[in-house]
Amino acid sequence: MKKTIVLFIGLVVSIGIYAQTPNTPLTPPTPSTSNRYVDYGLIRVQGNIALGKPLATGGTNMYWVGDLDCHLRDNISISSGFYYFLGSYNNDKIFKENHMVFFGASYHFKTNNHFDPYFGILPAIAVSQLNSNSVAFSDSTKPVSTYPWTANPLFAVQAGVVYYANRFFNVFVNVKYQTGKHYSDIAPVSMDEVKISFGLGYMIWARKHWVRFRKPNDTSQ
Repeated sequence: MKKTIVLFIGLVVSIGIYAQTPNTPLTPPTPSTSNRYVDYGLIRVQGNIALGKPLATGGTNMYWVGDLDCHLRDNISISSGFYYFLGSYNNDKIFKENHMVFFGASYHFKTNNHFDPYFGILPAIAVSQLNSNSVAFSDSTKPVSTYPWTANPLFAVQAGVVYYANRFFNVFVNVKYQTGKHYSDIAPVSMDEVKISFGLGYMIWARKHWVRFRKPNDTSQ
């Protein structure tokens, strides 16, 4: 799994580097951002299903995820996300509740087209509760937490690619790696996990005196 993460991040970085490569002499030179779709004032939102791979217990976690990206100048965006825990499959079902809020920033590689590869850092807070009925606590010699829930800090990095298909819709793939622990009145429990989400997103442009689905000064849309 860690090799897969490294390969995906490497792919995103490669796309970003390739997209920034200057034009060869065989083609007319163009400004590096002349055809770039992403710019400040772009707000992208999406709501989809995300899958998580716990690194300590295996199996699969499922979430409903909502993401919001607000693009600033200098290739930076403010990134946030909310993950609502739907359940676990094919593992110990160690968590009864496992909701998370992420907030951080992403760097977007310059491109000459509608592709948008990016890399980000997102601290997070998880509101989680252990499942007392989990087989992980079936051993009578192991203590069971009496806490209804706890708030726990997480740290995450993300990488992804967005393609802006038209002025309303985009398609994306996003991978997050998070690390942290669930703390309660028993031994800490690992919350290390890899999350992947993909699907359809939406966007709008918001600048001073301009809140529309069309990019400012873009007559092609």
